[in-house]
Amino acid sequence: MNRRMVAALVFAAAMTAGAFAQTTKINFQLNWKISGDHAPYYVAMEKGWFKDAGLDVNVMIGQGSGFTVQMVDTGKADIGISDAPVPIEGRAKGANIKIVGIIFDKHPNCMFFWKDSGITKPQDLKGKTVAVPASDGHKVMWPAFAQLIGLNPDDVKFVNIEPTAKPAALGTRKADVVFELYTGKPFMEKAVPADKLGAIIWADYGFNAYAHSYIASDSFIASNPEALRKFLQVVYRAWDYTLNNIPEAISILSKYHPINRDDFVANLTSVREFFKTDRYRNFGIGYIDPARMNDTINIVKEKGIEIKGVPRDYYNPDFLPNPPFKFNF
Repeated sequence: MNRRMVAALVFAAAMTAGAFAQTTKINFQLNWKISGDHAPYYVAMEKGWFKDAGLDVNVMIGQGSGFTVQMVDTGKADIGISDAPVPIEGRAKGANIKIVGIIFDKHPNCMFFWKDSGITKPQDLKGKTVAVPASDGHKVMWPAFAQLIGLNPDDVKFVNIEPTAKPAALGTRKADVVFELYTGKPFMEKAVPADKLGAIIWADYGFNAYAHSYIASDSFIASNPEALRKFLQVVYRAWDYTLNNIPEAISILSKYHPINRDDFVANLTSVREFFKTDRYRNFGIGYIDPARMNDTINIVKEKGIEIKGVPRDYYNPDFLPNPPFKFNF
């Protein structure tokens, strides 16, 4: 019996045990407008995995990592998706939230630009205009990355845009640079010809922070520990299935949202590359590496944010699936 079969049997047993329990309503806050990496949640709904776990999950469209932190901290959402440095900074400033699982193991933060802009390295952003929504995780993390590459955060001028306007902002040269996840490259190529589109991934220049993560409020963790455990069990099972069945997953997503399937298949295929790490192969999707989390906390600290307490005050790995869903690549 292989690893995936064992995990599926454990999942089925756990869900059967919970089938007769009272249904728990969960408001789940996405990080952004609909993209390929949101397919797993709709796969889980379509296949009845949330229902089997005794969960009634309400998926809410996002407006950026900062918005997710606010929603979870105020109790308007129970669980959400946010770039890891953002909830760490939020907790340092008093928000009652913790990271409970990781999504992307490699950080996909990226800057896109026209190749004729003369930009060849991150330091070339000095004096440039950057288009990014106000609550976008890129903007929140920019001061730390700027310091890492030897720039002052004020060396760039920010242009505020709507979340859906990133490709258009670059295509019309409303700004010199657009901050966007590298996984958004297929959409950027709709506005800028592929041979004229430049891209720089922050991680390639030493940005070692964790990226997308699941966060939950202290109150939800304390009052609904089993619901949280079941939620993570379902979503990581859905990730495992989605990454091995991308066209099907996008077809399911298209039942819930009007999307261009070809673009979203390309988007989700690029997303899969950020799961292909030794950590996920050895420890499973969602694994929180303490050393990597310390690096993420230190990046927040480098912004001048006072970090109180110990690292484990900012995350809790106790609700991750056991056995884990190890991603094979």
